[in-house]
Amino acid sequence: MSIKIPQAKIYKTFSVNNLKKQFQPRNIVSAMASDGFLPVIALEAFVEAGRTYQAYKRGGFDEARERITEEFSGAVFWLGGVTGLNWLFEKLGQKILQLPKKTVDIAKDDVRNPLDNFLKGEKRTNKNATEITQKLMARFKFTKVIASVLIANAFIGFVLPKINQAITRSYHKKDKQNQNNNSQDSFIKRPEFSDFMNGNNDKKDVSFSGGWDLLTLANNFENKRNWKLLSVDAGTCSGRVYSARNNDERVEIAFRDLSSIYFYMFNMANMNKWLNQLEQGKGNSTRLDPSSAQFATEYMSNYLDTKSGQKVSVDEFAKEFLGAREGLPEAVKLKFNGKNIINLADFKVALKDLYSADKVAELEAIADKMSELQPQLKGESILTIGQAKDIINGGHINNPEFLKEFYKNAFGSEKFMDKYKYVAQDSLDSLKSDLTKYVESIVKKAKEANVREITSEILNKASRNNFKMNAINWGAGFAISAAFLSTFIPKLQYLITKKRTGQDGFPGTKEFREQEPVKNAA
Repeated sequence: MSIKIPQAKIYKTFSVNNLKKQFQPRNIVSAMASDGFLPVIALEAFVEAGRTYQAYKRGGFDEARERITEEFSGAVFWLGGVTGLNWLFEKLGQKILQLPKKTVDIAKDDVRNPLDNFLKGEKRTNKNATEITQKLMARFKFTKVIASVLIANAFIGFVLPKINQAITRSYHKKDKQNQNNNSQDSFIKRPEFSDFMNGNNDKKDVSFSGGWDLLTLANNFENKRNWKLLSVDAGTCSGRVYSARNNDERVEIAFRDLSSIYFYMFNMANMNKWLNQLEQGKGNSTRLDPSSAQFATEYMSNYLDTKSGQKVSVDEFAKEFLGAREGLPEAVKLKFNGKNIINLADFKVALKDLYSADKVAELEAIADKMSELQPQLKGESILTIGQAKDIINGGHINNPEFLKEFYKNAFGSEKFMDKYKYVAQDSLDSLKSDLTKYVESIVKKAKEANVREITSEILNKASRNNFKMNAINWGAGFAISAAFLSTFIPKLQYLITKKRTGQDGFPGTKEFREQEPVKNAA
């Protein structure tokens, strides 16, 4: 027997926007836990400061200036180059090829296929009467992202190193000219690093000019952070190694760039996973992000406000929020035919063989709302197998009206409902799974503590604990990545050169150091 889902009135007594403003620290931790660019940007600040400092300690002004120039300019193209160039080529494609001026995501899964929706529902010819087909879009998107990656690689791997090296040569060339034109007493020294950092250097005015289908590959390069960064890393590392001034510098660059990849992109997620398993037990490697946890907590508190004394027994709370927690009836499961989705109409037919007319009408109304959480596929409303279970099992956290607001809070928009946008169903399912585990953990801890009733105090305590553990886990990963990227990797890089050469100088200015005895003798 399924649990009746309450009407929406008790779910809409709070604002998503207000939640975001109220819990800013939670939003920051949630953003750090995401696969977006904020964690990498935050790391980059530590990297630039740490590597520039380590470079100055070893190689003085020359190495420090090269490092800050390389790190800052490279970061701009590394983080935003592919995205910016993609946008530029998209505009050129719309102008030159007369592609429709509508942004259509090209990724797809069983639940969402934006490009197919576009090709079936919109005008399919451009101004030159060329048919806009999936093949044409695939070729354009793939060519666009590959061109973007290659240009970003060329700048960071080849252009920027040459500019950096030219600036260093210009300093030393002017040093030599000054030495020939002035006595040692009146020699004009090169600027100190402190002058450079404090903006007191008025002697120099440095100018810094100078097996899958194509759609899948294009989408990965276009929309997935790690694909963007790794695609640039591959070309950047090889380009920097090729552009190095000598073999010692090549070894340093290869070690630095390759060893940095893990700590930029994978260490934080792995640390969070391992710490979650240590704290929650094997198999529990994820945790609901703090912003979503607070949203769910407000939702549950609103439910308690409708109860006498603003509290409810633990068992009733579990039953009301988690539902019946049973598998799909066989008659419904057969309708899926081994697939992940089912047409809404077929699902309703299956219900009629299982329940009374009143029950069917109730479940059909819920199913209609649930099907709106994703766009129609080929003009038909659909449900996933997980949604079908939620409809039949009931429970507050399975209410489609709540889930709509919950997903909007998590993704910051209704993109998951847009027929021309793509949000991976796996990410929605994962978020829903974390939500379920969050509610289960509240019930479990209450029972372990022999607490008979769930109150707002218990809910708020769970939310605070979730925030604390997320901050600790992601903070630990961030601290370790920052330490390695800013300090340990540069130190190991310098140690390798010292062991190989017996010298502790900056390989990039080796030729100038070798000339110093000649200048002193003169």
